[in-house]
Amino acid sequence: RKKWTHYLWEFLMLFLAVTAGFFVENQREHYVEHQREKTYVQSLIQDLKTDSANLEGYLSSKKIKKIRIDSLMKLLTTGMYNQSGNETYFFARLLTRGQQFVSTDGTMQQLKNAGNLRLITKRNVVDSILAYDRNLKLLQKQDENEEDSRTRFQDAAHNVFNASVFYKMIDSVNVITKPTGNPQTLTEDPNLINNIAIEVHYLGSGVYYSFIQSARLKTDAANLIELLKKEYHPE
Repeated sequence: RKKWTHYLWEFLMLFLAVTAGFFVENQREHYVEHQREKTYVQSLIQDLKTDSANLEGYLSSKKIKKIRIDSLMKLLTTGMYNQSGNETYFFARLLTRGQQFVSTDGTMQQLKNAGNLRLITKRNVVDSILAYDRNLKLLQKQDENEEDSRTRFQDAAHNVFNASVFYKMIDSVNVITKPTGNPQTLTEDPNLINNIAIEVHYLGSGVYYSFIQSARLKTDAANLIELLKKEYHPE
């Protein structure tokens, strides 16, 4: 018969083997998840850089659009819309075209939807990522509001602008050109002119808030990139 110490020794050896195996497996999983974390961070930085570049163009377009809106608003509210008919038609037709910001959010969606946000181990980084995502949604919502305002402007334009003039303003590559001569509006009814001027005003407010929100998001992107570089030192 084997002594009880022999069984104790066998138990201890088995216990140590299982414990060591568990420790090794745990370390391996930790290493794999850490590598995935670094991969996500590097990918997110690239997405944020793309967003920043696209936001720069988006901001420029909003600046130009706000200038055009102000110009049309001045023509409508001062009664100069028929004296400067070519400019009035030009600005009005340009306002029917919009631009929405489309984020490069592939990495963000993977982090959120597949439960991979848990791989980001630094709480301050997680908070900044979620804050960026919230501000991105605010900009997308503002784009939707602006689109609604643009639709109302188009509806009001039916009673004021001549469709044949608009038609002639589009060239073969779908570029809007300023009409020749001095085309007149269909009406000088002050109520109809005031109605479309109000829609122009609302559209201008939407463009302004889109500009403000996109500028804030661009700053957030730059700050998040710097934070990720500071915390992870990507190659």
